[in-house]
Amino acid sequence: MKITKIEAVEIDIPWKEKIREHMDWAAQTHRSWLYKVHTDEGVVGLCENPQDVRGKIPELIGRDPLDLLMDDEYWPLQEAFYDAVAQSLKVPIYKLLGKKYRDEVPVCYWVHNFPPDLIAEEASIALESGFKTIKFKVRPRLDPVEQVKSIAKAAPELSMIPDANGTFWLPSKAIKFIRAVEKYNILCVETPLPHPDINGYLAIRSRVDIPIADHIGIRYGADPIAAVTAGMCDYYIVEEPGISLTMKVAAIAELACGEQTASGNEGRGYVFRGRPIWIEGFGRTGISEAFQVHLGAVLRNAVLPSPLFIHRLREHPLVEDPLEVKDGRVKVPEKPGLGVTLDEKALEKYRVK
Repeated sequence: MKITKIEAVEIDIPWKEKIREHMDWAAQTHRSWLYKVHTDEGVVGLCENPQDVRGKIPELIGRDPLDLLMDDEYWPLQEAFYDAVAQSLKVPIYKLLGKKYRDEVPVCYWVHNFPPDLIAEEASIALESGFKTIKFKVRPRLDPVEQVKSIAKAAPELSMIPDANGTFWLPSKAIKFIRAVEKYNILCVETPLPHPDINGYLAIRSRVDIPIADHIGIRYGADPIAAVTAGMCDYYIVEEPGISLTMKVAAIAELACGEQTASGNEGRGYVFRGRPIWIEGFGRTGISEAFQVHLGAVLRNAVLPSPLFIHRLREHPLVEDPLEVKDGRVKVPEKPGLGVTLDEKALEKYRVK
């Protein structure tokens, strides 16, 4: 198989009107790129990524996508290579990634730093849509305790992941917040302090019972070996620009000391060593989210709900058949390739002219 052409389409799918003001405040762009990797077998691999990599296209023409699967140099296009190869072999993508540890991948609803009334409305939507967890941004401009209370009142069944992105700054401020919300359904608190502050994270963990989570990575987040060795967090988040890097960092967390028990296929329990993780991707449509579900199926310690379904905050998912969330989980697609179908009419509608 050889790559014959790569189409790059810039897309602009707006946020839903009711949240647009708050997403614009957060500088959350709604522009991205849809890439179509054409091959001499007539197979077209798809991926979506905010990175503009048109400059790399000429050097990829004539190459075999099978040789590029783990090449992170081309990570914004990697998902399309996997899609093309899997379609050619008539297998789902997860079979190219490794052993499948779960038939369903846990996911969570995602929102930004919304005021209490709006975040309560989104929490209700999340619950009605089949989610069991909501992740939301906390920032100094709004009272995070009030955000937690509003979610608990609107959808008490939802567990919560407040994500500060390091904006508590001091352990004392993080501890004060955690103690104020510990009676609510908090799954964990994400990134209360800047990534490098390992000692600060240890100070928080020594004084609270709520689990703490943070990003670790080779290119993004705290140094993975230093963080895991120190016992910096209870949970870790992996968001690396590349499939190879993602698997390496996930393996570091998996090799940490201690045993954990999680649900495997058909709900059976199995034990794995290390720390639980969730994964996050860079795309924002049903195409990139489908790939992340395949990836979540083969990472043994990816047992925590991943915020993959951000397309729900946009006007359209860009696919005809977005994956369905049920009981906080999504079934891993079994169709060849990604397992979802690009909506060509939507692509034309949201194409940047």
